[in-house]
Amino acid sequence: MHQHVCEQRKGGAGYEGMIVTSQMSRAIDTVKFIPLVRDNASDPLLPDFLGPRHWLDFRDDRLYGERLEELLRELHDQPRFRKPPLGRPSFLADPADPADPADLADPTVPASQPPVRDKPAATTAGAPQREASAASNALPTETHDLETARLRRQGEGWRVERQPLRLERALVELGGGINLPLLRIAGGEFVMGSPPDEQSRFDWEGPQHRVRLAGFWLGQTPVTQAQWRAVARLVPPLGQRWQRQLPANPSYFQPEGEKIEKFGSFSLLPGETNTDQRPVEQVSWYDAMEFCRRCESLLPDAAGLRCTLPSEAQWEFGCRAGTSTPYHFGNTITPDLVISSWDHQTTRVGRFPANGWGLHDMHGNVWEWCLDHWHETYDNAPVDGRAWIEPGGKDPNNRVLRGGGWIGDYGQHRSAMRFRSQPHTSQYVVGFRVVCLPQHSPINP
Repeated sequence: MHQHVCEQRKGGAGYEGMIVTSQMSRAIDTVKFIPLVRDNASDPLLPDFLGPRHWLDFRDDRLYGERLEELLRELHDQPRFRKPPLGRPSFLADPADPADPADLADPTVPASQPPVRDKPAATTAGAPQREASAASNALPTETHDLETARLRRQGEGWRVERQPLRLERALVELGGGINLPLLRIAGGEFVMGSPPDEQSRFDWEGPQHRVRLAGFWLGQTPVTQAQWRAVARLVPPLGQRWQRQLPANPSYFQPEGEKIEKFGSFSLLPGETNTDQRPVEQVSWYDAMEFCRRCESLLPDAAGLRCTLPSEAQWEFGCRAGTSTPYHFGNTITPDLVISSWDHQTTRVGRFPANGWGLHDMHGNVWEWCLDHWHETYDNAPVDGRAWIEPGGKDPNNRVLRGGGWIGDYGQHRSAMRFRSQPHTSQYVVGFRVVCLPQHSPINP
């Protein structure tokens, strides 16, 4: 039993006010409770329906210290010179009645940036805590030899022209001898999207527009099952907790027979009974973001980097690798260069030649999560490479997928092809790769 006080504009506005006053009336003499509506629309880790609001609840004494620290951090991070709004909170405003543009912050600048803090590194189970590297401001690199390919005309057909490629890559140690290779993608400019006459094109791939990006580090391959397992078993830094539990081994394609037999028509490729190097799949967008957050705890502080999902522009820029053709290797496609529905399953990453910048599996194998909300066209899209995040947009319940997967026709593997899925879903055709950016970069908030 508790007293339900239905008073408007006490602790909130309208329905929210009823919630807060009800909870305060019920708990005023027994628990610590501070009502707080936090403007958190830019936080990509909140469920989309909670994007504009978040309640801090102090009713559990065990969490009091943690909640208080979170409250102080949120208050500290608020813009200092912005007057509080009068009347209804902004998230209750009528979308058809926008605020005066003069009262809005510059949309190209985040409303607030979290302070830079020294972060202890996560540890692998049973391993000592890592020490941050102070050797340089960049990740350590190593020389890596691989192969790239292009399709060339030969009479009425095509031939695959293979060439060796040597480049520098960084290795993030995940524990247990497992590394995550990253490639440095130099900044530049490209035309994003597809022309109206491109075969298999969808209207949502346009209009084409020029995008200029700063440099970034991109995963050389989609995250593998072995990399996933290594990160899923990481122990959080002392005194901290991971924000989300990760499934230990979520992938559908595994050497154990029970998952493969679920649909009956899929079987492992001959000689590929070890799936460690296959891309992880059946992970949600939220799972992928948690993986990135844990990887960030392993980066040396001196690198000054943070880890997240690539923006759609970063993904396409990396995929094209300076090309403008439908595929990074040319105008058409061949099973010599891409895995698709003909194999009815994933394959090990790096099985096919890389693109001109050393990135593998940008066409096929698994679709890859991007950070952006889905938009039906590129009208008013960012032109600086940042993720297009609009919790209040026309379709805030879907995130972008790129690259095409092992199932589907070859047209779905084009560099400009894009699709969408709800972030809580996990499918055996969807994986992801990571991107690392400077800590203070406004890109990919």
